[in-house]
Amino acid sequence: MLKVKLRLCCALARIPPTDARFSSQWIKVSTSTTPENVNVEKLFVEKDVQKLLTDLTEIDLENKVFRPRRTSIQQRSHFALMTDERLEKTRERMREEARRFLQFVPVKEPRQESVQVLAKDAELQDFDTSKFVFTDITFDATDQDRTVVVREPDGTLRTANPEEHDRMNRTYYQKPNRPVNPPPLFSDPYLQNALDKDEHEFVLDWACWFYEPDDPSYIRLSQFIFDRINESSKFNVITSTRHFGPFAFYLALNDNIPRLLNYFGGLGRLADCANLVRLQKTVRPDWRVTIAQGDSDEKIVKDFVKQNARFRDEISDLNTFLNTGKLKLEVEQEHHAVRERVAPRFGFDKRRTRITSANIRGADGPLGELSEMYSVKVVKSEGSGEGAEGAEKKGGEGRGKGRWNRRNQKKSDDDKKE
Repeated sequence: MLKVKLRLCCALARIPPTDARFSSQWIKVSTSTTPENVNVEKLFVEKDVQKLLTDLTEIDLENKVFRPRRTSIQQRSHFALMTDERLEKTRERMREEARRFLQFVPVKEPRQESVQVLAKDAELQDFDTSKFVFTDITFDATDQDRTVVVREPDGTLRTANPEEHDRMNRTYYQKPNRPVNPPPLFSDPYLQNALDKDEHEFVLDWACWFYEPDDPSYIRLSQFIFDRINESSKFNVITSTRHFGPFAFYLALNDNIPRLLNYFGGLGRLADCANLVRLQKTVRPDWRVTIAQGDSDEKIVKDFVKQNARFRDEISDLNTFLNTGKLKLEVEQEHHAVRERVAPRFGFDKRRTRITSANIRGADGPLGELSEMYSVKVVKSEGSGEGAEGAEKKGGEGRGKGRWNRRNQKKSDDDKKE
């Protein structure tokens, strides 16, 4: 047993770092032309990239950052009377606090899921049917550098994979709302139900608390949610959150910015459109779009639209804003007003779906103004009058058949007996 212990200590002492990478897990080869050997972690923390991502992240104090949230601690609302100067200082302090809340989640490459074999002890083969996990519980060891090794039933001693490593951390160092095993919310059908309810931020926040940024499971989950947001164009669910920066960086890294560009264009945020194009150029310096030092925001966006005509259908709101200066909401309101004005003319108003002899000849009927241009006649079908008279006659004959008729019949019989 002493021999095995010595082998274990020697093996743990010579575990080399495994940081060699040949491609980034944040780049999709099928959709991106970004070189696979790019250092995504270093690129994300560059000063220019961080500034562009910060400018793109809108700070919505009331509706997003400081909105009412579900919490186990009840807090009372605080009201105060302030001067204009004091109110402005308070708002500035809240904006500074909001910037602290909106610090981006780091973009990290996943840890290697491959394991390293440390030793093979044939004398321990079939000693037990279960695995033995050895965890370093030293107080000065962190969750990232904590040593965890696994002894297989066949006697093989290896390093733990990321899932086993994190599970041991959660087992020995428990935290609130961080169970040992992943919660069901991170998998279907519960994940699908949460996304259908626009709970994207809640899922991402919990994933940040449960996983480490370099956990392969966290990266797969965040990429899945980012793709769903981009496919459904529900960008409002992630704006003004700490996840918007990594989301925009992920889209730029994979050449997938047209829909987000269209979202900014529909809101009239031309500066954000230009910053998104600048971000794409910063991430991919070899991109064919040329941006000069003194180019204005409008010129940068128009050059992008001109050189990427294949995205014409995906950036329709942006083109409308560039050509007419109208926002998406204004265009929708105009279309709604046109429908309200045209619908009664062609009989599309739901309140006038019933056609009667009183309204069929007038302008209020389904014919609209055509009734004034042409004479409208109402002709009854053959036999309609006879059918009506027959129905009325039949109704007259059948009238009184009931308890009142029987009561009258009984009264007449009594009169005859008397």
